[in-house]
Amino acid sequence: MNKENKTVGFSPEKERGFLKRLPNEIRRVNLDQELKTQLAEDFGLVEFTMKYRFDQGGNIFDLKSREKVLEIMNRGGVSEEIESFKKVEKGLKDNPEKVWIHFSPKNEELGYPENCLDFWRVKDKEVTWNRIVVKNGFEDMNQTRHFLSGEEKVGNEMEIVKSPIGVNLKLTEIFSLFQLKEIQNGSDFNDIERVVSKYLEEFSNDFGDKLNKDSDLIFRLYSACFNALRGRKNENEVIINRSDLENYMYGIMNEVTTEKSFGCSATTTVGSFGEKIGYYISSDGKVKYGEIPKDFKECKHCGCWYQGEKCPFC
Repeated sequence: MNKENKTVGFSPEKERGFLKRLPNEIRRVNLDQELKTQLAEDFGLVEFTMKYRFDQGGNIFDLKSREKVLEIMNRGGVSEEIESFKKVEKGLKDNPEKVWIHFSPKNEELGYPENCLDFWRVKDKEVTWNRIVVKNGFEDMNQTRHFLSGEEKVGNEMEIVKSPIGVNLKLTEIFSLFQLKEIQNGSDFNDIERVVSKYLEEFSNDFGDKLNKDSDLIFRLYSACFNALRGRKNENEVIINRSDLENYMYGIMNEVTTEKSFGCSATTTVGSFGEKIGYYISSDGKVKYGEIPKDFKECKHCGCWYQGEKCPFC
């Protein structure tokens, strides 16, 4: 099996570890949300992702340069953006359970060629900054900000830039409130939601709670979703057929490729799975279709899998 070790992107091992720390009843919901968020990043709905940390003084700093982000922004930054970041930094420190949203409507003066939203989150002491591109302009942003926070609407584009809010919602729940820019292969967030929900249901039916505990199964689920979206040609071809899906569920993994994410400089890992699905003969002589047991051999004549010295059919 070919695998590149140093990759940035979806980590089934980290996801498994995170799910283990959650109560059983919300693990599936969380896996659903995490997959959608990661795929949104991989397919360009998230323009970029950057990681930071808090220092002992409660300042967010850049992991590579070791500089405080606020100090970097103060060197030529726009005052409204600096004011917004101060509120976000304090908000993340005082209310780390919230997602903090910075609004950036299209604005030539600030150098925003697109309507953007910035999301700031804290997870396992790591501060994550995501930026997504949306179709919603200032008026829509203003209305949604008012709806989420209960605060009065702001007067203009510059005011909303300096007026971030904190919300107790998952990232994908916030995505649903905005009209996201279409991803590069012509899909949108609705396609991601549809694929993840469909495949998560299929995997859960076959594997139950094991899906939340086994990093290999999580990786297979992610790979199936990624390849279904990548191979999309029109709106009727998002869901691959059951036979192909079973290869991801039960197939032998023959390679792990590193895919450059569409939306940023990060990469993500995607598995390729060969067939280990077919007809096999059980110990009581019945023919079954599904996952081939590990110690079964394939008959070169009839194509069935069997256990023992020779194929019962041939």
